[in-house]
Amino acid sequence: MDQKQILNDIILTQPEFLFREYYGRLCYFAFKFLNDSSLAEDVAQDAFLAYWNNRANVSDSPNAIKDFLYSSVRNSCLNIIRREKVIGRYLDAQSDEDFKEEVIIRSIVETEIINNLHVAINTLPVACRKVFELGYLEGLSNASIAEKLNISINTVRAQKQRGLKVLRVRFNVDPLTTVIFLYLCIDKYFHVL
Repeated sequence: MDQKQILNDIILTQPEFLFREYYGRLCYFAFKFLNDSSLAEDVAQDAFLAYWNNRANVSDSPNAIKDFLYSSVRNSCLNIIRREKVIGRYLDAQSDEDFKEEVIIRSIVETEIINNLHVAINTLPVACRKVFELGYLEGLSNASIAEKLNISINTVRAQKQRGLKVLRVRFNVDPLTTVIFLYLCIDKYFHVL
């Protein structure tokens, strides 16, 4: 049995796996439209319920399931925006540009990349991950990290470099791109979820 078939069987027989795999991504995707994390969580949960109720009509392919979930979230977000009067005034002032296909695709890609980054950070060795999170996610200085973890500043620098090296290898990018990516994306992701 190949890896895709095994994944497919897990998704179909263990709904909690599907939920764990996509819940954070779908919340972030919904938040991009709604700017309300609580409402985004509700929309993501509703997408899973919609999938579960319609799973007989959805292909067993993991990509088809993912497409169904993202489409459900997108459609729910659009319905919420259209229903609310306050947001209705906002939509009158906005163009339909926000919901054009390329904007939606860009949001999906960004969501998937940030999820991959989160997964990659969690694969770092514990000491390296702690220094990396304190430095890049919490914005602490090297001296503050060294003091907080009771390690030398040189160890902090080495662990940060090690973390960046692992991420560069994992994502196959040059050092400048890694730093720019972290700066632009990571703050949004960790403050949304």
